[in-house]
Amino acid sequence: MEPFCGQAVQVVVVGQRGHFVDCEVWPKLSRPPLCPAPLMAAVQRSLTEGMEMNFERTDAGASQTYQQQAGSITRGSYVMLKGHPCKIKEVSTFSPGKHGHAKAHLVGLDIFTGKKYEETSQTSHSMDVPVVTKTEYPLMNLNADTGAVSLLQDNGELKIDLNLPGAGKSHEEDTLQADILRAFGNDLLITVVVIAACGMEKIVSFTATD
Repeated sequence: MEPFCGQAVQVVVVGQRGHFVDCEVWPKLSRPPLCPAPLMAAVQRSLTEGMEMNFERTDAGASQTYQQQAGSITRGSYVMLKGHPCKIKEVSTFSPGKHGHAKAHLVGLDIFTGKKYEETSQTSHSMDVPVVTKTEYPLMNLNADTGAVSLLQDNGELKIDLNLPGAGKSHEEDTLQADILRAFGNDLLITVVVIAACGMEKIVSFTATD
């Protein structure tokens, strides 16, 4: 089957040095106009390839965690619990006895899977805290069948290693996926927010404008 045959396709044109040059929408055509082969291949992959998970691993790069005293961690903070990057939902402190050391009991949800983890530590001890970033990307294309998306990076290149939030994993992710698909189907301009930590990333929210 010819790539993009009968489909409305958004295409990013990239110059020889990788700089963003232009962006246009091709209407439904029996055959798309000519474009550089690497770009055609990249966009085609974004439409046809499905990912098994809705979050992907990224390059390790710089240090992915730093340390912070357990006693200074508050609700809403990020911390590693049982080796997982979590957002803290509950914090409680207690002293086991007259001469015991104060301890903090932390309960959090994995920011990628939503699974709950708990850990107790002396308030004076250090815990690993993940370096968490949030980045906005314009959504250039998506495949409603596989959930694969094409996002525009600052350097003009397409980012094609992410999926929409996974259907059936939680009510929040189901709603987010449905809202993005609806906005895309209505030809709105969509910007997604991607959270990244510990070499993984995931779409967590979006905005849409006419």
